Order: sequence, then C-alpha cells, then structure tokens
Amino acid sequence: MPQNEISKMKRTVILVRHGKACSLDAFEKDIDRVLTKRGVNDGYRVARKIFGSGIIPDLILTSPAARANHSALIFARAMNTTTGIINVVESLYHSSGSKILNIISELPGEVKTVALFGHNPGITDLAEHLTNGATSFLPTTGVAIINYEMEQWKDIHSSDQSVYEFIIPKEVK
Repeated sequence: MPQNEISKMKRTVILVRHGKACSLDAFEKDIDRVLTKRGVNDGYRVARKIFGSGIIPDLILTSPAARANHSALIFARAMNTTTGIINVVESLYHSSGSKILNIISELPGEVKTVALFGHNPGITDLAEHLTNGATSFLPTTGVAIINYEMEQWKDIHSSDQSVYEFIIPKEVK
C-alpha cells in the first residue's frame, strides 16, 4: 500500500442550516432572532437521527447568531455531550460557502468529525459544491453529511467525497 494511502483517514463534515427562526419583526437585529417551537422540535428530531446512526462530532462550530447557536446546543444535548465542544466562530455569520470551506480546511488534524451551524445561502452553496450539485437547497434544520478519505483537512479542496447524505426535517419522524 502506498505511503499516502496509509495516513488517509475518514473525516466527516456535517453542515447544518440553523432551525426555523422567529421573524425579524420581533427583533431589533437579525443576529438576535431565536428559534421557533418548530425549530427546536426539528432540531432534536434531526439530531437524534444523526447521532443514533453513530455519527458524533469531535467539534461543533457555530455562527454567533442566536438561532444557529441554539441549534448547535440542541445537537450537543441530543448527543449527551458537554457544550465544551461548541465554538462560536464570528465569521460563520452569513459566510459564503468558500469562506466556510476555508474554515474547515484550517481545522486541526485531531478533529475527525466537525459539525458547522450556519446560514443560507453559504451553507447550501457549500453543500452543493461538496456534493457536486446533488442539492440546491437546504431548508431550516436541513443537514448535509459528507465523508472523505484524506490526510488533513487542508486536503478538502482537492479530495473527492466518498459518501454523502442529506437529512431534511420533514422526512424524519
């Protein structure tokens, strides 16, 4: 087996669009918008499906927006972990897909699975890019799970995904 094959390992990216949020009318700033009851319920349902299948992130990165942060907390609670694996990344707030990809490419090698909570259009744009156009829209609490075999996160720019899956809240019971 060639040397470069030996050091490749499975790495997983979980892209999550934040849950359904209250309208901007009730808030002075967009960043302060919170989840609706549906957003909370969808979050728990989708998170249980993901973590029930054995996919557990080593690291959760979230936008500072209240709705994204709350979505990340719901996922952490659903997998019975501490919130210590959640990091707020200011630049995830309304990031482009390419900016989110750069954030992923800078992750440390010890992280094998990362979950990122963000906003459209950036989250959907990145999901579309990483799956070669398999999706063109992630609804609220929509998830794209993409697996890779690669040495380091910086290789994500040139690596082909091995498997991907989409989870849409209305399809989860």
